Amino acid sequence: MRKSIVETATGQVLNVIEIEPDADWECADGCLLIDAGESGPGWTWDGATFTPPDVYVPSRLDILLYEGPATQVYNEATEVMDARPADDIAADKAELLGLLQTKLAESGDLTWEEMNKMMALERES
Repeated sequence: MRKSIVETATGQVLNVIEIEPDADWECADGCLLIDAGESGPGWTWDGATFTPPDVYVPSRLDILLYEGPATQVYNEATEVMDARPADDIAADKAELLGLLQTKLAESGDLTWEEMNKMMALERES
């Protein structure tokens, strides 16, 4: 039987365990043992239902800024990493520069990292 260990103060699911139905097992102080259903660590319990955590979906700006324009791509046929064409890498850099310039124009604010990246890309172009 799957059981969630829930912190009573926050409703946060700390862990999910498998336990025998007739097992005599108690949680630590400040925790509850509740039928887990589909819940998992990171979910929350409001006293009646479990709610999954929010899933962060990175924007295209985040992907290009933090992962950088991909210089290699996985080739399934050969099962090796192949170099991307220079034109594709240049297109990613141009897209990133445009996204940063748009963000600056719309919000008037960039993080230090975003500003440095934008200035480096402007120097390259």
